[in-house]
Amino acid sequence: MKRLMTVSLMSDAGCHVELLNLHHRILELPGKVSLVYSQILMDEKELPRSVDIALVEGAVRTDHDQETLRKVREASGLVVAFGSCACLGGVPSLINPTPIQEALKSVYLETASTVGGVIPYKDVPKPLEFVLPISEVVKVDYMIPGCPPESDEIFATVTSLLEGEEPHLTEKHVCDECDLERRGVFEARLKRVHERPEPGRCLLEQGYLCLGPATRGGCKARCPGRMVPCDGCRGPSDTSWDQGLAMLDAVSATAHERIGTYELRTHAGIFHRYTYGASALSRLQRRLKK
Repeated sequence: MKRLMTVSLMSDAGCHVELLNLHHRILELPGKVSLVYSQILMDEKELPRSVDIALVEGAVRTDHDQETLRKVREASGLVVAFGSCACLGGVPSLINPTPIQEALKSVYLETASTVGGVIPYKDVPKPLEFVLPISEVVKVDYMIPGCPPESDEIFATVTSLLEGEEPHLTEKHVCDECDLERRGVFEARLKRVHERPEPGRCLLEQGYLCLGPATRGGCKARCPGRMVPCDGCRGPSDTSWDQGLAMLDAVSATAHERIGTYELRTHAGIFHRYTYGASALSRLQRRLKK
């Protein structure tokens, strides 16, 4: 029987909820796997010394996350990153353009409700300069992206690994799974999400920043199907090495008036919302810091 552990970094827990969303299917696993450690599902304090598969949620924010992750890698035959924070840095990595001391000062000393604030430094993990996807710290064997990841993909990946098979993510983009009509005509004006779209028509063509062309499918285009622009939570497909830059290139080619003047701190939240930590821009930033 295979030994499995699940680990949360950065105090993350949302992706474990999707693990629980397997509902009755989770009962199909006990005959194939023994869950030996899980901060969410078990009252177990010590990391096991040896497991076959480790599912890791959350990015690397502190030296404690870094140390825990290295122990997990050392103890595990296979490491699977699940959720966009673990795979790509996620929303927390949007802090990376801001120096860490400036961020701590803003959070603990300068908020409107803070009086006599103190930046904590005793008996707490030390924050790293940058939020990192776990692949920047240890070797990662497989990824299940998404915010949150799809329960079906978690189940399919774990089942494949238990049966000794290679798990595969779809190579499609979100647009490949989207049924909205495309007319090949693009609005030059950028629209805000509160503006009502024309039902049934491609949101990108209507002027909404829908990241479907640069985002891995597998979600059945759930958001565009409800006339909500894709915000790219599943990260780049196999053919888009940098999701944000690919989308920036696509929008510039179809209607460059939408972009105007690019500003990193503003536009990173649009084009790299879930992937900044794994982006070429973030890697360049870290290299210049050394």
